[in-house]
Amino acid sequence: MSLQIEVTPQAVAKLAELGTDKKGEYVRVSAQQACGCGRIGYRMAWDDNLAEGDEQLQAAGITLVVDGDSRPYIEGGVLDYQMDSMQEGFVLTNPNAQSSCSCGSH
Repeated sequence: MSLQIEVTPQAVAKLAELGTDKKGEYVRVSAQQACGCGRIGYRMAWDDNLAEGDEQLQAAGITLVVDGDSRPYIEGGVLDYQMDSMQEGFVLTNPNAQSSCSCGSH
């Protein structure tokens, strides 16, 4: 079964804009534990390499790549691009991932 991620129109527009000045062949989307309490953080970065087990998803002419370890935390998620007066950037939300942190470091 192929990887399922919803990419919002705002994210598609920003990916298309980034595609005009690619810094790598792919955009790697990964999930990793952000702190000791198990909260998951997401990261996106340009990458030129594929590894065994990577899955690919096309969005706005950009190939998004997700490794097998990150897939359970990304599968079923929504990739959005948000901009407000405080910050701007891609945001990945996933109803299947832990949503709260009780360690006090956030």
